[in-house]
Amino acid sequence: MPGEVLDERFRIEDRVGQGAMGSVFRGRDLRSNAVVAVKVLAPEHCRKPKVLARFEREAELMVQLRHPNIVQLLGHGRLRALPYIVMEYLDGMTLSEVLEARGGKLAVAETVALIKPIASGLAFLHRNGLVHRDIKPQNIFLTSKGRVTILDLGVVRDQHNPGLTKPGAMVGTPYYMSPEQILGADDIDRRTDVYALAAMTFELLTGRPPYLGSNNFEVLYGHKNAVVPDAASLVKGISKGVATVLIHGMAKRRDERPDSASEFAAELEAAAGVSKVDLAKSFAFIGEKKKQTRDTKETRDQLPAVGDAIVADSTRLIQKYVPPPRKDSEEVPLAANEDIVSVVNAVELESDTGKTQLFSTDATYVGPALSREMSVPKVVSRTGQLRIIATLKGKVCSAQVSIDGGPKIVTPRAVTLLKGKHTLRGEVPGGRPIERTVEVSAGAVVNVRLEF
Repeated sequence: MPGEVLDERFRIEDRVGQGAMGSVFRGRDLRSNAVVAVKVLAPEHCRKPKVLARFEREAELMVQLRHPNIVQLLGHGRLRALPYIVMEYLDGMTLSEVLEARGGKLAVAETVALIKPIASGLAFLHRNGLVHRDIKPQNIFLTSKGRVTILDLGVVRDQHNPGLTKPGAMVGTPYYMSPEQILGADDIDRRTDVYALAAMTFELLTGRPPYLGSNNFEVLYGHKNAVVPDAASLVKGISKGVATVLIHGMAKRRDERPDSASEFAAELEAAAGVSKVDLAKSFAFIGEKKKQTRDTKETRDQLPAVGDAIVADSTRLIQKYVPPPRKDSEEVPLAANEDIVSVVNAVELESDTGKTQLFSTDATYVGPALSREMSVPKVVSRTGQLRIIATLKGKVCSAQVSIDGGPKIVTPRAVTLLKGKHTLRGEVPGGRPIERTVEVSAGAVVNVRLEF
């Protein structure tokens, strides 16, 4: 709560971010008077040993890491039963927000200037035996001074101590996952981050992820089996050389990719042949937009939500990536929407052998390993989407909602559920709980408003 002091040093001021796994607060270091960010694990996850271990492991990793392009740890501990991490406060925007502000894509020179510091931060992680596994626009932060920072080390893999992720588990975000991640390989290495970096670069330049689909499986299937799209044919101004670098970075086989993030960045810069860009000048609107937000008291998350990656073996929660609106191309189909409540066997795959295999939205594939030979002509959806908002005296508010007695989520939120009837129970502080029964149809979107 605002006013509480952690470790007799860090005072909580207000909440600036909310996700499936917890909250991010703005606070103040009483010793230095500096603004800090406090990441707190949600109470319901404190009873889950693996989730708790992964959260506290992030703090342990951050203690060891000091690099200008990786978010810095200032402290960690527990407030009663709740573990927390205190980090430097970054005032600016995620790369996802920057993309939205710029209409969905960036110039080649700007992209090269952004990729170089990201590659530097990744190279530092890799030298320390770590693999990030979730590089994407939401996990890259830009300040008005031009600093580029890698966020969220919650799913980083320590190659010397990989015990927190069981063999065969798939961890990552669908739009940027390498083929070996999709297969749950237990020997993930730095080239997995190279693949994600190349996939993200593709999106920065073209305004769309490399592989599109109406559900997670279609996107993952593209990463595993489809030819890498030619960026030069999608957008004028992207040279064949740059397109070739992207194809090289997203090679299906690891040994065919650049050996390091730095090597990929160097190839990109050489192929682009662009002059240096001052990121502070190029993205000066970041400071202006943030000032506007403060002046009008609008709310904007300063840091990405906690736990925004697929972690199939523990949390059973998946957060989607929402591509920003596109002004100059057709809207990109979404692979998922907001935080997704995992449901087993949500999609049936009718293969060319006539046999039906099952693919769960919690990223557990039941059936044979995906391969280049496997063709899937038809995807039969058994799910629909439920979009939930809550209002208190007519104004939109945050409510805690459980679905069919499951873990509570915070509105506004969109979830994917099996078709059929579902019971929602919503609560707000000081209000009377509301219970609603809604019916979800396959392939349909249902909007629900809880009025307190």
